[in-house]
Amino acid sequence: MNPHDEPALGALLSEHPTDNVRRRTAVVWSLLVGVVGVAAGVPILLATFDRDDTGTGSNVLPGAVLGIGLLGLGFGLTRLVALVRSRDEVYALHQGGLVRRQGGRRQAFAWADVASLQQKGPRPPLAYALGNDVDLRVRLRGGGRLRITGYTQDAQALARALARGTPGAGE
Repeated sequence: MNPHDEPALGALLSEHPTDNVRRRTAVVWSLLVGVVGVAAGVPILLATFDRDDTGTGSNVLPGAVLGIGLLGLGFGLTRLVALVRSRDEVYALHQGGLVRRQGGRRQAFAWADVASLQQKGPRPPLAYALGNDVDLRVRLRGGGRLRITGYTQDAQALARALARGTPGAGE
């Protein structure tokens, strides 16, 4: 879906590249926590099965360690997929719309092409480190979608500009 040419959208206001270095760092740390958590949690869990201890708290520690490891692996793998998919991604904000460039591909959308905006609610302090401080989902008329996250440079300003440019789309 590329209904518009970039020059038809008016003057370029700003560009917002995706910060894949920051995303890569989050992937590495998440996978590291996941591997260590699973590697430590499985043996601890197996060791607790050998005991005859029927205490209620006997499996809390291995379960917690294994759970943190699995969460780290899951988060790291989903971020790894996003890292691969968003290589060389840049959002260019124009007076009349938005252009998404990725590799050699360009998608240009006028403000009228935006069907809805959905910004996820307030984020906890750790969200910035994980790239979840901004999570704006843009639905386009005709079925396309865009997702702008905290890994996009100056994502807050881009989200505000999209909300101003598409007042009927709602947030």
